[in-house]
Amino acid sequence: MTIKSHSVFWLVVYLALILLYGNSFESYLYSIYFVTILFPVVIGTAYFFNFYLVPNYLMNGRKGKFTLYFIYLLIVSAHLEIIMIFLAFIYLANYQVAAMHPSILDVSNLSVTLYAIVFAQGFFLLFKKYQTSSSKIERLENEQKKAEQGYLLVRADRKNRKVPYDQILYVESLSDYVKIHVNSEDTTIITKAKISKVEAALPEEFIRIHRSFLVNRNKITTFGAEHIQIAKEKLPISRTYKQKVKELLKKP
Repeated sequence: MTIKSHSVFWLVVYLALILLYGNSFESYLYSIYFVTILFPVVIGTAYFFNFYLVPNYLMNGRKGKFTLYFIYLLIVSAHLEIIMIFLAFIYLANYQVAAMHPSILDVSNLSVTLYAIVFAQGFFLLFKKYQTSSSKIERLENEQKKAEQGYLLVRADRKNRKVPYDQILYVESLSDYVKIHVNSEDTTIITKAKISKVEAALPEEFIRIHRSFLVNRNKITTFGAEHIQIAKEKLPISRTYKQKVKELLKKP
C-alpha cells in the first residue's frame, strides 16, 4: 500500500465511525471527539496485527505463537478501550453515566467494531497485493512476448520493416516522428510515431535517458552522470531521468 492508499483507507474508516456513533451522542461533534479519542487504538491495533503478527507469525507457520500474541492483543486493546471510554466519560459526558449511550459503554461492542476494521484492513492489503501481483505478471508476460518477437515492426518508406532489437543503437525523437539509429554506420530509419509509443513496444533493455532519446543499454560503451556513449555518439541524460537511468545501468 502507498501512503495515499493508507490515507484514503483511514479517512474512510474515520468518517464511517463518526456516522456509526453519531446517534449515540447529542451531536456529531461529540461523535468526532469520541472517534478521535478512539482512533489511535484502532490504528495501533490494526497495524500491529496486519504488519507484525500476520507476516511474522501466521504467514511463517508459527500459528501457536500467533494465537498467543493475538490473545494478548485482544486483552491489551480491550484495556485501552476501557481507558478511552473513561476519557469520554470525563470529557464528553462530564462524569454523567446517563449521558453515555449504552453502545459506548459496551467494551465488547467496541471490540467487535475495532476488529472488524482490523480485518477489513487485512482484506484491503490482500486485495492491493493481488492487484500488484497481477500487474507484475502481466508486465512479465508482455516482456516475454516482446523478447520472443525479437524485432520492432515499423512503417518506413511506405513499407513495413522489421528492425531486430539487437541492431538498434538508440531512438531519437523528431516531434511526431522518430529516427531509429541501427548498427550499420550512418544508417537510420525514420517512421511516424511518438517516442513514448516506440518505448512501449520495446523490451526492458531499452531505457529512456531523455525526452528525446531512448537507448539500447546493451550498446552503451561508457556512461557518466550527464552523458552516455553509444558508438560514436554522446547522448545527454536529462535531470528527469537521471536517477532512474543510474539505477538501471548499475544492474547487471
